[in-house]
Amino acid sequence: MQKFSLLKTSLSITALATICACSPGMQKADTIHLDNSSASIIGGKKIQADDVIGKSTVALIADIITTDGKRGQGICTGSLLRSNVVLTAAHCIPQGPEVKEASIYVVFGKDLRKENEVKVRLVTDYVIHEKYGKANLSGEDDNDIALLKFSGDLPEGYQLAELLQNDSLVQPTTKVTLAGYGFVWTDGEESYSDNTLRKVEVNVIENFGHTEVVLDQSRGRGACHGDSGGPAFLEVDGKQLVWGITSRGGGLDGVDDCSYFSIYTKVNPHLEFIDLALQKLQ
Repeated sequence: MQKFSLLKTSLSITALATICACSPGMQKADTIHLDNSSASIIGGKKIQADDVIGKSTVALIADIITTDGKRGQGICTGSLLRSNVVLTAAHCIPQGPEVKEASIYVVFGKDLRKENEVKVRLVTDYVIHEKYGKANLSGEDDNDIALLKFSGDLPEGYQLAELLQNDSLVQPTTKVTLAGYGFVWTDGEESYSDNTLRKVEVNVIENFGHTEVVLDQSRGRGACHGDSGGPAFLEVDGKQLVWGITSRGGGLDGVDDCSYFSIYTKVNPHLEFIDLALQKLQ
């Protein structure tokens, strides 16, 4: 089996993928412009209006200006944890010395291209796991988790995600559901995303350290760029419960095409961090 520890590729999509993050800007925006360079959920299907998964899943758009004047945009996915708080991946927050300005927006809507149907909220604060980026020598347990606070109310039709409290239910071969914005079409050179919320089912391969899980994407289904921070669900007693957060992945021999595996941060080992972060964001 190929060593997953040698393949650590971010699943966020951005023209400035090497940027890490700064404090989000405070400017107000009612609409945002999206590019179509995203590559996201592979082999999935559109989430319908009555699907509970879509009621707690949102898009995150980051507008970034670097210190050398370059401008870029990144898209991630997140889960509603409170009426004004989103659970996502730490690497979805642009930060670092290369960043001059950055603003992050929470976008509510199944199809982000329909500007008249989406609702936009400005992110005003966030908390990143203090041990993010300090993975073990083999690359596991990266603590890729963060919470974002946004201004404004929760749009009608949305509800909070329910978290899985017992992650022992997520075992090798367990079938789980991933959600994110868009899909990828490719002829080997070109890719395209329609920025639409989609879901797909894949199987668990194995645990990766104590706080991460490896998922099988070798059958043409799974998460890809743009799905970072998005939820992984397990159905328990008829309820869709969030147990994981999209972190990273890759293809065979390190190719960045999401065709082999993805790695998800487990929520349950981070419940204490989540509780403390919620207190800080009050």
